[in-house]
Amino acid sequence: MRYAHTRIAAHDGTELAVYEVGSGPGPVLVLANGLGGNLDAWQYFIDYFSPNHRILSWDYRGLYNSGPCSGGGSDYTVATQAADMRCVLEHFGVKSAICVGWSMGVQVCFEFYRHHPERVLGLLLINGTFGRPFATAFAPVLGNSPLVPLVPAVMRAVESVSHLAAPAQPYAQKLARTRTSLKVLKMLGLVSDSLAEDVFLELAGEVAGLDMPRYMATLNSLGDHCAQAVLPQVQVPTLIVTGDRDLFTPIAQSRHMAAQIRGAELLVIPSGTHYTPLEFPELIHLRVSKFLREHFGFDRDQPASLA
Repeated sequence: MRYAHTRIAAHDGTELAVYEVGSGPGPVLVLANGLGGNLDAWQYFIDYFSPNHRILSWDYRGLYNSGPCSGGGSDYTVATQAADMRCVLEHFGVKSAICVGWSMGVQVCFEFYRHHPERVLGLLLINGTFGRPFATAFAPVLGNSPLVPLVPAVMRAVESVSHLAAPAQPYAQKLARTRTSLKVLKMLGLVSDSLAEDVFLELAGEVAGLDMPRYMATLNSLGDHCAQAVLPQVQVPTLIVTGDRDLFTPIAQSRHMAAQIRGAELLVIPSGTHYTPLEFPELIHLRVSKFLREHFGFDRDQPASLA
């Protein structure tokens, strides 16, 4: 899917590509992407909710249609991404919204809540964690392996040489879009058989074509971030969605968040991986609709004149 976008200046002058889709009487939804996707990853969610909700989003700085950090800077921290979310809301004249995060976007939502709780109506957190994802990724497979503490150092090393990847990226893009690569991912348990394959392959190709130094800088900043202290402070309706086969942000992380956030609701999707919005969209949409109805009094099947 392709959406018309405009560019705005973030607080430090960085150019951000921002998006506005849909309208209607429901609460505004602001989408914080995963690091491995842009607005295209949300297409089923947008198709379902845009007739009744105004949906806002943006590309993370340095990725997709957004520009690199202004002035040659390298501030790709989660705190800066959360500050960019505030700029998006201000640009569209929105005082408060339900923050919807997928993967990295969950940490961005928590960071935004840390600084601007008055602007958050609710939290919808999908396949994410509250912080330091490298410490828990693949925990169901690696357990307490001595290799786990080495992951951050390895990622930093990869970042230092990521500029060398540019010549190979056209080939990586082609490989990422092949059914063979998808078959390997399924064999490894990283995606399920119910995955929307065409959408996923297109997203994978786009990721393979990103600026790798910026991507790795963002990924490593994500690995350093922790919002544990924010969890008990959350005072808004919160729905957490995860898959019981998510290896990137294992189910234990979602259960921890649900236990720490007062009144949080948890949906565990059997056979779901890190890509539940592309594997079980109908289930997620129905559960989110229930969440909106119970906490915000909005029913998408109710006539607009009565909502």
